[in-house]
Amino acid sequence: METINPYREFVSSISATEFEEYCLEVLKAYAESESLKDFSIIHNQKIQTDDGDYQIDIYADFIALSVRFKVIVECKRYTRPVEREKIVVLADKVRSLGGHKGILISTSGFQSGASEYAKKHGIALLQIFDKHVMHIQNSLHPEMNRLYIELVRQSPKYYAYQWNYSLYDFPDKRIYPSESMNLDLRKKVLEHFNMNDYVKQNRNN
Repeated sequence: METINPYREFVSSISATEFEEYCLEVLKAYAESESLKDFSIIHNQKIQTDDGDYQIDIYADFIALSVRFKVIVECKRYTRPVEREKIVVLADKVRSLGGHKGILISTSGFQSGASEYAKKHGIALLQIFDKHVMHIQNSLHPEMNRLYIELVRQSPKYYAYQWNYSLYDFPDKRIYPSESMNLDLRKKVLEHFNMNDYVKQNRNN
């Protein structure tokens, strides 16, 4: 019997176009969080091999240890948790294409069997969430002050988290928005509040 995991029940209602564009932004943030060198990314790539032709949602590469690493990415806009079969297919694609890493981005969670297979074969699992869902889930009693509300209001509509299948089998590492995006947004909001406070003080004097 599969254990109850609330994240498998969360589904982001994002349009197909938004999802494609969002996946690219998530991977750019992923590259930033991992400090990847010479990172490049191509959407909707067709690759020919001895095994045949493969249509890849996203192909990316980067340099590490003086070696260029290939990343194969699949994007699944589902309303149900992704099953093991989809991870198997991606792992096979990575091997056939001579890739070094596979990533699957989903609008929903992942079945436990999918998570287990991903762990064994080094496939990274990312799930996107509506930002309000994640703020509620991460803190049942957030301190809803003005600054917090404004940060949430101005943050991207969707967040992306990486699943930690090694220990907990749930998403615990936020990839998007990136740390630099968060810092820029916080600075912008703080400047906004400081300016408003300055205007209010001058009006009262």
